[in-house]
Amino acid sequence: MAFKHPQCTLITTILTAFICCSLQAAEMTTANQFAPSDKGDFQYSNPTQYPEVTLDLAPIEAQVASAATTRCGTPLAASPLDLGDAESFMGKMVGKAAGAALGKLVGGLLGSSGGSSKKPKLAKDPIKKKFKSKITHPSGDARLRIGGQSYSNGLLISARVDKAAGKGTFHTMFLEQPDCSRIWPEQYQQYGLWGSWSLSVSVTKTTSSYRNGDLVDRSVSQSGWSKSGTFDVSRGFSLWDQLPGESVRLVLDPDEAYLSQLRREIDQPAWQQMGFAKPTEGIRTAGGVFRVDPSEIQADTLAVVHITHVDKGRYRTVGFPLRIEPGADGRLNFAMHPDFATP
Repeated sequence: MAFKHPQCTLITTILTAFICCSLQAAEMTTANQFAPSDKGDFQYSNPTQYPEVTLDLAPIEAQVASAATTRCGTPLAASPLDLGDAESFMGKMVGKAAGAALGKLVGGLLGSSGGSSKKPKLAKDPIKKKFKSKITHPSGDARLRIGGQSYSNGLLISARVDKAAGKGTFHTMFLEQPDCSRIWPEQYQQYGLWGSWSLSVSVTKTTSSYRNGDLVDRSVSQSGWSKSGTFDVSRGFSLWDQLPGESVRLVLDPDEAYLSQLRREIDQPAWQQMGFAKPTEGIRTAGGVFRVDPSEIQADTLAVVHITHVDKGRYRTVGFPLRIEPGADGRLNFAMHPDFATP
């Protein structure tokens, strides 16, 4: 009978186990093609396989959109809009300005960083100062003088930025009705500047027709524009939002969803439609022309004005939610909504 020393048996067992483990490790390395780690005892391995789940966002999107529609015609329309990092935002706007439709640029001039010292042609404000209300934003960051006039085929809202950090200008004006329909200006009129400007390109459209080298017709035109609609899922409501140069994010809070939808719908801001290349030091006094029958405007409709400013390297807006109060001779008076308070 062969006899093995207990110590030899122990060594043989340990050696066998070591060889088995080494073979298993070698097989795993070969099968998974993982290189040995040089990080101490750390070893590469396959990640844990978790079951995949596909989430249908349509019902959630419908719920958030439905909740967001209850915010229409409320002071939420004037909550600050975060437009993103100033540098990224301007890069996007400059790119869009290059391809902007000429008909949207009312006032005849496209702003740029260089340009002429010639003062742009301005229109006369038909609303006298004595018929304008002075309204200070609760935050203390801005102050407006604003008045209006109704006509048989529309209305005019005329506003002056009395105070704004960094010489902010108009980002948008619109009317928002309780049923969520928004009425946007057909055009903006330029009445006054902050005192500095930059000009470069005329946007008046001239069309010439020739026959056999001879001019037979020439026309010059400028056109305004308008848009309106109802805040609902069918108009492209989305839970996903993205600011220029930033990551896409999922928005589920109805208040935030409402504001991100508003920001996207504004699209081309007023200062760019009026021909300026940046949202500061441009127009200080402007008029928004709305082609709408005043008798068809619903009760409790708000006039909303947003002006721009720079806050810690980001472009944001300061908003005014204004109640419309009819006055004598078709004049329109405005007052801050009593429920409005800055966040």
